[in-house]
Amino acid sequence: MHVVALTGKETLEYQERKYPTISEHEVLLKIYATGVCGSDLRIYQNSDKRIDYPRVTGHEIAGEIVETGSHVKRFNKGDRVTLWAHIPCGVCLYCQKNEGHLCVKGESIGYQVDGGFAEFVVLPREFVEYGSILKISDNTSYELASLSEPFACVLNGLREVEINAGDTVVVYGAGAIGCMYMAAAKRMGAAKVIAIQRSKPRQQLALDIGADIVIDPSNSDTFTKVKAETNGLGADVVIVTAPSAEVQKEALELARTGGRVLYFAGIKHLDEIPINTNHFIYKHLKVVGTHGAPRDLHVESVKWIDEGLIDFSFFVTHTFPLKDTEKAFQTALRKEGLKCVVKPCE
Repeated sequence: MHVVALTGKETLEYQERKYPTISEHEVLLKIYATGVCGSDLRIYQNSDKRIDYPRVTGHEIAGEIVETGSHVKRFNKGDRVTLWAHIPCGVCLYCQKNEGHLCVKGESIGYQVDGGFAEFVVLPREFVEYGSILKISDNTSYELASLSEPFACVLNGLREVEINAGDTVVVYGAGAIGCMYMAAAKRMGAAKVIAIQRSKPRQQLALDIGADIVIDPSNSDTFTKVKAETNGLGADVVIVTAPSAEVQKEALELARTGGRVLYFAGIKHLDEIPINTNHFIYKHLKVVGTHGAPRDLHVESVKWIDEGLIDFSFFVTHTFPLKDTEKAFQTALRKEGLKCVVKPCE
């Protein structure tokens, strides 16, 4: 089989490897779609302490089961499925509380084990028994199914900030995740979605996916604009998908008293700008951060995609064959379009 392996910092190699064999507790998946995630790009550019070279990265995976071990009973050859990223141990406190994404072992597909930029992937025993392998509708394409993992992460954030009918929601960043937040918030009843984005092409994408207003912070005062759009109160919900300490600070100012703030994107330098915690106290803010998603929200994510509750085809803007995975990474790094998807077996 062929894979694209990360063999060093900013080094991807198209390799031929032996066809994989599986144990009696494992599953072999033929991969038809793997999305390029921002975390894949960070690993590519900066490496990661969880990664040993060479490693096949990629965790936004959909494909067809082609072989199951003799002890695997829940899945069959021919099942069309999509995957969660996390490999829960199944026994720690978090796994027992439906929080396998917080498992103390902290293992994931594409990190400690090989992932989706390959023609086939072996799903290990812990993943088969405790992870999330979900069948998809016959009418759902593999490209759309590969969005189930990132969209589950979006649903996790939305669960925390509780979008209500009539809310005004501000979203920083109009990349794939930001646009997913906008579309889902509108579907959940948000009356007004305000996107904050510098890039002109992505400003248009935000409008296309349903944002009511786009603010360009390079030529507008974001605080004044949001206040004007909310009768001077501020937004009910502010969602930060941009990795900026300045934006994290500003989000607390844009939220109304009693509002909710979600930090989705982390930052590199923790000492860049101090957070004014008085906003937490005197504005009675609910401030949360989310990373990953529990298994039940992966189930819900697949339902959203299978039932077309929003236009998921909007997010897949570029597709590439496996041998062009490097081009997929470079396209994503240039922030062209939204989601780049590699199609290893097509």
